Amino acid sequence: MGLAGCYAILKYLIFIVNLIFWICGLVIIVLSLWMMTNTSYFSMTQDESNYYSGLYLFLTIGILMFVVGLLGCFGTIKKSQCLLVLFFCFLLVILVAEISAAAWAYSNSDDLEKLVKQNVEETVLKEYGNITSRTETFDVIQRELNCCGAKGPTDWLSSSFNKVEKQRVDLAISASHQTYKIPASCCKPDKCTKTQVYDIVGHFSDKIYTEGCSEKLLVQLKNSSGVFIGVGVFISICQILGLIFSLILCCGFQQQDRYKA
Repeated sequence: MGLAGCYAILKYLIFIVNLIFWICGLVIIVLSLWMMTNTSYFSMTQDESNYYSGLYLFLTIGILMFVVGLLGCFGTIKKSQCLLVLFFCFLLVILVAEISAAAWAYSNSDDLEKLVKQNVEETVLKEYGNITSRTETFDVIQRELNCCGAKGPTDWLSSSFNKVEKQRVDLAISASHQTYKIPASCCKPDKCTKTQVYDIVGHFSDKIYTEGCSEKLLVQLKNSSGVFIGVGVFISICQILGLIFSLILCCGFQQQDRYKA
């Protein structure tokens, strides 16, 4: 009776753990679909094609977790060793993949920072005004983070947004009559409502943001990553418990079958 009682408790525990997987998978699926249809800070961390490739991978993981949760729930309810073994195998693969991805991200954190800065600069210089999705995303970033350009407003001087070829600094200083545009999203609230035009060597007014977006975006991403790390640790603990509980429960079902025989 005592052994049966322990297995009964394990059944409820593994059912709760699988319910968490099912909910997490559903949340990942919804989040992936939302990020595909809305602007996101994370889209600035890489070029557009890689960003959507990453989202499809994220969506696949969500679907896999959703299916694994269902396998575990049905395997527990139906007392199916086959479903529990499938649950164990899939969950182990997911856990190993997550640990590998976390280790890679940690060991390449410096390269990831360089990649973010490089892609922000690429967006300002070449993509803004030419790719609608990147333009809209960067407008949101400039407004919400109170910044302008990659390192500052002068980045727009050499951008395709101005259709001005990149010049050497000494030539830019000598051509003081030349002007360039700054997007309206660089403007502070209620200060200006349209594209601003500035002289190359002129001083910026208090109407626009003067800080660059690269550093502010990195800070925002680091703050957001803290939440993701916390959620990831919680899910990993649940996954480890799921592996242990499913293995014990599977052995328990096998013993019960032997006693019945």
